[in-house]
Amino acid sequence: MPCYALLCLPPHASCPPISPVEAGMLLPYRPLGSKILYSTTLVTLCAIAFLYHFWDLSDRVSHRLQHAEPLLPPSMIPKTIWYKLGPNGLNNKTREWTDSCIKNNPDYRAEFMTDLSGDDYVAKAFAFRPDIVETYLGLTIPILKADILRYLLLLDQGGIWSDLDVSCEEIPIDEWIPPQYKDHAGLIVGWEFDVGWADNFIRQFTTWTIMAKPGLPHMSMVIEDILETLSAKRAEHNVSLSDLTLVMLGDVVDITGPRAFTRSILKSVGLSLNTTIPIPTIASLIKPKLVGDLLIMPGNAFAASSNTYEEKEGLGPPLVTHHYAGTWKNDHGGEQP
Repeated sequence: MPCYALLCLPPHASCPPISPVEAGMLLPYRPLGSKILYSTTLVTLCAIAFLYHFWDLSDRVSHRLQHAEPLLPPSMIPKTIWYKLGPNGLNNKTREWTDSCIKNNPDYRAEFMTDLSGDDYVAKAFAFRPDIVETYLGLTIPILKADILRYLLLLDQGGIWSDLDVSCEEIPIDEWIPPQYKDHAGLIVGWEFDVGWADNFIRQFTTWTIMAKPGLPHMSMVIEDILETLSAKRAEHNVSLSDLTLVMLGDVVDITGPRAFTRSILKSVGLSLNTTIPIPTIASLIKPKLVGDLLIMPGNAFAASSNTYEEKEGLGPPLVTHHYAGTWKNDHGGEQP
């Protein structure tokens, strides 16, 4: 009997060689005692060979792990800027705005998604989630798909989402996150409405600029909540996804936009910390605030024109400017060819 039938040796490990004489000794007419003695010796030799191979392999693997270079530093957000083009592509203004981010950050790769490439990406990347694919492909309102696409890309790929009507200011993207937070921040958002508003306004994060590591449960929470909301709207109006209208949905910011995004993110971060996050503890920011792995930037960072500060001491410079092109604000919910 070959020794690999007795022990599960690695395929490339060899048993002690057997001479022709020894092979002849294995013939059936050998005395039973000799057979048993030989088999025992053979098993022992194979066991020793296996253990030697295992210990040697363990030492080599341990050495490699101790001296291996990490493939992706834990603090790194992928250096990709994601954009979504409408059917008319870029115009002079949006080209100027996107160039301000791309050319001033040469280490970053820009990816421009289209309606077709967005559909293809979602169908392939989320094939394991038919509910996501069916929802995304079934929707006909452009702004809903654009919102969902940004969340899916950041969940799956990570990087930076930027709307076409956002321009970058002088601070390089690599310097947006303060050094003390780089190893801890997984999701970076900024207040859109935070300072200088009346008491009855609703705070929300911007969704025109979002930074994220891939695979964050917070982004997954955003997607799950949107699926639930759209399912409820379908049931309420007894229509298919393709027949949903803006009138049926109400304010888009509450369905897939900034308010929906903000609610889901704060809920997810709260769950990760086993607590709730009171808005007053993260409001009226002058400096970035880390909550779990969520880094909240002051309103001045991503939405300087929407926030008015009486006291500016310690307030950092604007990082981006949103130009409010608002191509989705029409009866179709998006740009038309």
